Amino acid sequence: MSVPKVTYVCPIIHDKYISRLLYTLYKYSEPDSFRFVLIDQCENRVGRDVWNFIKDKVHLYMHPKRNLGYAKASNEGIIHGLHWGSPYICVTNDDIEIIDKRWLDGIVETFEMDERMMVVVPMSPRVAGWGYGLDYNPEVLPYKSEYTEADYNYLVEGDFSKVDQPDHMPKQMKGSVVDGAAFIMPYFKREAFDEVGLMDEHFFPGSGEDYDYLARAYSKGYRVVSTSKSWVWHHWSKSKDLFASGDLERPYYKPETHGYWNNMGDLYDPKKNEGHDFDIWGSYTNKKGKKVPLKRVKEVFVDQI
Repeated sequence: MSVPKVTYVCPIIHDKYISRLLYTLYKYSEPDSFRFVLIDQCENRVGRDVWNFIKDKVHLYMHPKRNLGYAKASNEGIIHGLHWGSPYICVTNDDIEIIDKRWLDGIVETFEMDERMMVVVPMSPRVAGWGYGLDYNPEVLPYKSEYTEADYNYLVEGDFSKVDQPDHMPKQMKGSVVDGAAFIMPYFKREAFDEVGLMDEHFFPGSGEDYDYLARAYSKGYRVVSTSKSWVWHHWSKSKDLFASGDLERPYYKPETHGYWNNMGDLYDPKKNEGHDFDIWGSYTNKKGKKVPLKRVKEVFVDQI
């Protein structure tokens, strides 16, 4: 098998969405253009019916003995993409659906806009144009099991003038990017892991590791963006919603050993930054009016399984 253009890494804690993600990924991808790494953190493993559908679509399957958390599970897959030589490595949520064969072209085109791009994230019709410092926007198209070519043309052409959205949001988004992005389906240039590093595994079980990565990237002069050149459907926070409702248990979650952690103040100590708190851009303006990088603890924590 030739070097895969993209290695996809997908940590899951339930098997409700993975079949649909894989179905649409294969439907809209060139044959043999990617490899898919599944980190199965379900209590036992994915259900039999799901497994029968996905087993021939997954190139590498891992079932760790405990919930590794999003950051560590992602890192375990990323290292394989690096080993295989993929120019792009994508850590994807499971509640993603690919909606058009042109989505990956838009990702590559965005990387080519600026050599400083290290991470590019597609937009979703459900929450279009989301970026750091911007309000969540209403749907620009409703969910469909199948989108037409005209639907996708509408998304990439970006004329959302009839959509009721905040005045400060651009109504013409064609070819535009938004700096700062939620990591719903981030595509990393492989060089990102040399320049910025892996995700910090302090974060458990998940939330905050993407903001930390943004800060680290921007403090080094790189960019992380969401792009209107590429669109996928994201159901948005389904795993978090299930946790919050109590409908999804945390089978390996042991607060005494793997408690929830998301304390930016430990990584970016205000005492070392003239009293300034964490900022996603990884910098602050000092007393002399100069923009300087936030001081962060030196190590990016990577734990053993």
